[in-house]
Amino acid sequence: MEKLKIRRANRLMLMLFEEWKTHTNEGRPLKIEWNIMHMFTSSQVAKIYAIRYGLNPELCAMIAVLHDIAVVEGKFRENHDGLAGEYIKGAIQRYNDGGRYKLEPITTKETKIIISAVTVHGDKKNFSNNSYAEMLKDVDSLDAYFHGVNTENARETRVEKILKDFKI
Repeated sequence: MEKLKIRRANRLMLMLFEEWKTHTNEGRPLKIEWNIMHMFTSSQVAKIYAIRYGLNPELCAMIAVLHDIAVVEGKFRENHDGLAGEYIKGAIQRYNDGGRYKLEPITTKETKIIISAVTVHGDKKNFSNNSYAEMLKDVDSLDAYFHGVNTENARETRVEKILKDFKI
């Protein structure tokens, strides 16, 4: 079995964790602890999903790590997906400027894929041809289910589809 190439995603997650762990819960729609936990667990689910569906595990993990960045850094809940682009660019810039240490930078092409997936992940009802956006919608739904969060309607449809496909 080949070793997963996942170090950039792990480093990005660690960088954000170091930044976010000092945030307070004041004015937040969700507790910072929830956001950190969801960042870690959704990135793990994303890697499993990527392996199952033939996507890039590191890219899927980075997408999952960054998907709720506007909730954390902007304290937005409504339309947090649509507002995430600038926050993602900022986090990737911080990573590339030194947070990555000796690891490869996150490329412009990868940044575009990340933003294209994150900015539509709130629209769980509609399906697209963007495999990374669909991955994130599915992973976000499944991770919520694993945490006991309400998964009615479109989230429930996605969770049922994935569990059936994984024969769970």
